[in-house]
Amino acid sequence: MKWLDSTLGELIEKEGGVIQTGPFGSQLHQTDYQPEGIPVVMPKDIADGQVSTESVARVSEETANRLARHKLKARSIVLPRRGEIRKRAFIRPEQQGWLCGTGCLKIEFLGTNIVPEFLYYFMDQGHVGQWLEQHAVGTTMLNLSAGIVAELPVRYPGIQSQRKIADILSAYGDLIENNRRRMALLEKAARLLYEEWFVR
Repeated sequence: MKWLDSTLGELIEKEGGVIQTGPFGSQLHQTDYQPEGIPVVMPKDIADGQVSTESVARVSEETANRLARHKLKARSIVLPRRGEIRKRAFIRPEQQGWLCGTGCLKIEFLGTNIVPEFLYYFMDQGHVGQWLEQHAVGTTMLNLSAGIVAELPVRYPGIQSQRKIADILSAYGDLIENNRRRMALLEKAARLLYEEWFVR
């Protein structure tokens, strides 16, 4: 299997994609947020490789359309651009149209040279996280820019091999997620039994 070396920026440029930070604070104000509407993905919402909707902020459809260039597409990757910069989330089809928040950065491309799922798993490697931390700016809080992320070295095989690798890792990821859900249900059932027997 032959592996190639490039930078993320070069690959995204070939793909006609973008590495783009979320809207500036002057574009998205605290007063724009509301209880219902289009979710805005912030660093706090990225957990276990996906977007958690438990406390996600929301904006009106009008605000989302005003910030249309920051809307997320399915199979794009979102990562915090400050703080916990090792985290990332893979955007699922049902999350298309959500907004990339102010503290995040999106990587969006077609997938003709590099498979989005492969890149997502590639970025999970420890050395990638170390590279991002070493090249981020700031001392009290690490900060990334689109330019820094574009310089990230990427090593990848041919497209068919990428798909095979991504499929295998995705299958394991699904299995882990299913087991995590089962464990959560078992913990809830055990807690209810404990309350029934010892509290009530």
